[in-house]
Amino acid sequence: MKLCDSCGFYVGPEDTKCRQCSKPIRGRMEFEEIKYTPQKNIEIQKPKTPEKIIYHKPKSKLYNFTRKAVILLILTGVIIAPQTQSLVKEGINYWDEINKPYYNIPESIELTMVRNFTIKLQHSGEGYSDYTLVVSKPGDRPIWPQQDGNTWQTVTDFSAIPEYEETEEGRMKWADRVEGNERDYIEIEYKVRVNTLRPDLKPEDSGTVTDIPEGYDTYLQDEWLIEPSSPEVIDLANQLSNGTDGNVIKILQNIYNYITFNYTYKPSSIPKSCDETIENRIGDCDDFSILFASIARAAGIPTWLELGQIPAFIDNRGGCDLRDWGGHAWVNAVVPLNDGSVTVVNIDLANSYFMWMPAYRISDWVDDGNGDNLYSYYYLFSSKGTAVSTALDNSYISDCEIIGNLKLEEL
Repeated sequence: MKLCDSCGFYVGPEDTKCRQCSKPIRGRMEFEEIKYTPQKNIEIQKPKTPEKIIYHKPKSKLYNFTRKAVILLILTGVIIAPQTQSLVKEGINYWDEINKPYYNIPESIELTMVRNFTIKLQHSGEGYSDYTLVVSKPGDRPIWPQQDGNTWQTVTDFSAIPEYEETEEGRMKWADRVEGNERDYIEIEYKVRVNTLRPDLKPEDSGTVTDIPEGYDTYLQDEWLIEPSSPEVIDLANQLSNGTDGNVIKILQNIYNYITFNYTYKPSSIPKSCDETIENRIGDCDDFSILFASIARAAGIPTWLELGQIPAFIDNRGGCDLRDWGGHAWVNAVVPLNDGSVTVVNIDLANSYFMWMPAYRISDWVDDGNGDNLYSYYYLFSSKGTAVSTALDNSYISDCEIIGNLKLEEL
């Protein structure tokens, strides 16, 4: 009988492990049979063959030079070709054009002007006042003595409420009485088209003072504050004509430069005499125009005032925005030309327009050479009675359209 070496339990003749402690019996170890099954379709990879290195012989210097020369010749041919030259020239011109500064000026403006006058006592409720209001009626331009060949201002659809009396000077007159808290209202409305005037004139196009035709003697004489007979004005005329050989445009340019560079703009309620303006070296559009006309007349050039309205605020970037209209004065002057014809130029000293005018203006009245009429233009309202009345002018544009555009490199 055989016993387990570990626990001493009986071990049968066929046992390989103790039935008690499951320990293997020495000398009776059991081995599992391992079966070998060969694998099928196993791919055996062959070692990779090294890549073949191909060697290129470097190009010669002559080859590289020839290649560059051919490319250069092709480029040169393209550049000097007439078609390319034309494109290059057009491109340069276009570049210069888009980088050139210029001013946008409307060729024409069409607008509807509304002028509302309110007449009332300065101190409401006290007494009465008999008033007279006289307003110049705008019309087509040019008119005598202007010599422009083409119409540059056209007025249509004119209306005035209440009706007016027309004076001998062609102005509109209203006369009535206001008392206490009463107010009278006068409304003027009209459509007007105004063109920019910019003649292509140079000093070499101008004739001389002796070429000025007859018929303008009225505009060489004294007229209210226009004083060509003033000794100081005569002295200035002689100085500013010196060295011009009588060339009218050169004389006008000298007078314009003299006032522009020696006087300061300062608004005033009433025009001043030439002596006062010269002494103080200040003035507004009326003062500068009167002084200019005086010197030009003393130099033998027929010159007169044109009066009307211009806006103080102008914005044409997004349309036609013209606001704060007020009275304005500028100058007309006769210029004989080398071809024997005669023209009239516009000069606005307050706005620095020499021999041209933009469309931002309305001409109400052209000086007729009568000093009384020129004086009365500045004193259009009067009143008398136990109280003083006043006229408030509210002018505005109800409709405006810009037509055409001029690109100017200089003003």
